[in-house]
Amino acid sequence: MGLFYRLMAAGAGGLLVVQALAAPPQWAVSKPFPDNPLQVAGLDGEATVGRSRFPARLELACRADSPPLRLSLHLSDQLGGWDVRPFEGPGGLGERRKLKLNMTGLRRGVDSHFAGWYEASGRFVFEWSSRGEFFAWQSATHKELLVTIDGASRKHGKLVARFALPPSNQAALAVAQPCMGKK
Repeated sequence: MGLFYRLMAAGAGGLLVVQALAAPPQWAVSKPFPDNPLQVAGLDGEATVGRSRFPARLELACRADSPPLRLSLHLSDQLGGWDVRPFEGPGGLGERRKLKLNMTGLRRGVDSHFAGWYEASGRFVFEWSSRGEFFAWQSATHKELLVTIDGASRKHGKLVARFALPPSNQAALAVAQPCMGKK
């Protein structure tokens, strides 16, 4: 194959990769358990601790027969020295502290107590109940959601998870609707 064709093929392959990386974020909806009313909408994002970056996942979970809407942040337990252990289980720091939810375009964030535990996969989960902040996500002016958790000590700094909100939140709204407004 000539040099021209090899360069064209390489360029086309690179263009496909760039297009895939630039795809807008989307909510992934699932029913984790058959014959169970639990529905989950998940959105991938990124967590940072200092200069270190890690994959993160935000999930909305609704079980219509057992509200309220639950939100959870799923992370690796290996966060560049940021210790998740003090947040685990009953008596964890999340019972005494609050995490912060901030959205671009909102003047004031929402603070919430939270719980923490390890999943069987080894990831760590922070979970809290929605107190209506989901309604704010419906506006097209909000493009990003930040979840901020202060470390167990000052030397650990902050964990910041960043999620680009999809252009349409209809999939997440369909999951959340049965639990919204119920406590």
